[in-house]
Amino acid sequence: MKKILNALFLTLLAVFTFSSCSDVPAPYDILGEGDVPGLTGDGTKENPYSIEAAQQKQDGTIAWVQGYIVGTVENYEDPSGSAKFAAPFTAKNNLLIAASATETNVKNCVCVQLSSGTELYSKLNLAENATNLGHILAIQGSLEKFYGFPGVKSTTAATLDGKDVGGSGETDPDNPLGLDDSNPVNSFSATFDDAVNNNDYLLTNWYNVAVTGGRRWQGKIFNNTDKYIQATSYNASGSNFECWFVTPAFKVDEIADKTVSFKCAVYNYATAAANSNLEVYFLKLVNGKMESSKLTIDGMPTTDNTWVPLEAKLDSYAGQTGFVGFKYTSTSSTEALSYRLDDIQAGKGQGGGETPGEGTELLTNGGFENWADGYPIGWKSTSTAGNATLEQSTDKRSGTYSVLVKGVSSSNKRLGSAEMTLKAGTYMFSAYFKAATADIASARLGYVLVDETGKAGSYVYDADYVNGISNEDWVTKSFTFTLSGEQKICLVIMNSGNPGKDLLVDDVSLKTEDGGIVGGVEEPDPEPGDADGTEAHPYSAADVITLNSTRKGPFYVKAYIVGAADGAMSKIQTSNFSVDTNIVVADKQGETEVNKLVPVQLPSGAIRTAWALKTNPDKLGKQVIIQANLENYFSTPGLKSPTSITEVGK
Repeated sequence: MKKILNALFLTLLAVFTFSSCSDVPAPYDILGEGDVPGLTGDGTKENPYSIEAAQQKQDGTIAWVQGYIVGTVENYEDPSGSAKFAAPFTAKNNLLIAASATETNVKNCVCVQLSSGTELYSKLNLAENATNLGHILAIQGSLEKFYGFPGVKSTTAATLDGKDVGGSGETDPDNPLGLDDSNPVNSFSATFDDAVNNNDYLLTNWYNVAVTGGRRWQGKIFNNTDKYIQATSYNASGSNFECWFVTPAFKVDEIADKTVSFKCAVYNYATAAANSNLEVYFLKLVNGKMESSKLTIDGMPTTDNTWVPLEAKLDSYAGQTGFVGFKYTSTSSTEALSYRLDDIQAGKGQGGGETPGEGTELLTNGGFENWADGYPIGWKSTSTAGNATLEQSTDKRSGTYSVLVKGVSSSNKRLGSAEMTLKAGTYMFSAYFKAATADIASARLGYVLVDETGKAGSYVYDADYVNGISNEDWVTKSFTFTLSGEQKICLVIMNSGNPGKDLLVDDVSLKTEDGGIVGGVEEPDPEPGDADGTEAHPYSAADVITLNSTRKGPFYVKAYIVGAADGAMSKIQTSNFSVDTNIVVADKQGETEVNKLVPVQLPSGAIRTAWALKTNPDKLGKQVIIQANLENYFSTPGLKSPTSITEVGK
């Protein structure tokens, strides 16, 4: 008995000794073998959010997030397929961080934005700092989607293995934009041809800084071709916003005409002019401290969607080195004014430019971005105008897709538009072409008259073929035609049977100054299939069902809340709600046909609190705009990971 008691005593002593030793803090905590401390955190520098918490809290909050640096997204056009977890790396504008240093599944990561021209960019990007791989990063920024993944954008401060990156890691109050005038230039320009829609715009030696509210200037694309940047506080979190877009440093005496020119447009001016503003400043550093002088800009736009060429004259700053900064401010995230900039350059501008939203462009899917039932929407004729076999192609001039028109030797094949009735007037029909293979292709633009029975009649073609089309470069051709009276037509693009090879077509346009489609298409209310998922033209529930998760997003969707799903789409609750994890939306109030319903995931947090019908039954029947990913939910086309839900008209 005594031996048993002695053995038990020694065992307990060993247990207590081991437990005591394990509680002794190490001189340097390596954060465990793959565990970021704090399952959730509170978003402060001292207690940052975990990866899991950051993935859930994608609401635009400015917060700190901590994880291991595990890789990058190498290609923004294919973020999932191009995620890379081993050197060498080429992408400099982002990092992937995860809860484990050995993570290789991008779905378990948070995507961190690094903005060019910042110290975080130069010291953290893996292309130039591959040794950072596997190290622990804590970083501050706006918790919002980046490249379609849970992200941290507009990053402002960071620590690497517990040490501040670039000194204090905090904004210098004397130089809040982080300006550097040590290498002034004598010429510069920004045309934004490389802008990515709805992504913070990055350009070497330029500055894009969110001072308050987490919003930066973002790339925008109109009509698939016209690219610019835009600042807006719409649908953001908070009530005060300030962001800057700033030129590289320059010597005033050395730039042409001592002038910086640019084009500017606005949207929602009549509603939100009192809440938002754009100001232009001459900025300079004096002993490291930024000084700003507001510039007088005559003719700032007040009419929506109209580009205005403007000039910032700097004669009074002769002999100085400085910057021109565009400062956007807003005090509302609901009634928000959007400002747009294009063609910023040293010297006098040329004026002109395509005006976004003027209604002169008559095609809604000229970039072939939206498809249904194997056809690009708007490009399936009921007549015999279109007789070619079509395929969706990712070899595109812009956007995500182009259309491949199959060729047949010795037989002309045609891509035909849906029938449309045009008013009397003059029209310019244009398109871009590229051979789909190494074989040379040929194309021709035209249209065909369609009679009252829907039968295709006489074809009218451009006098010139586009011959010698190779797969090296996109080439363009336009065809101008005039209709003396109202006429139903189909646009056609011929893939000539000589040589009869496969042809790629993209960025098709039909414009007019004196005509139009009967009924008008300048700013239609989107019907199923006509929208593009942007904030201005959100998808409908029918679009979500048609796309069937073939495009992820995030995209904007406009629909009515009609209920909630109790574990399955066959169990829709329309009253006495017991479910708070989802809502169900449709294009009509009170819709009950299951095949017309779209389930919407409500992740825990602010969105669930505000929109779950269990606690907010008054939300039933409300028309809302939802920004979310298009993903299967309850084994049906749905919306997941929403970042915002806004009631229409509020």
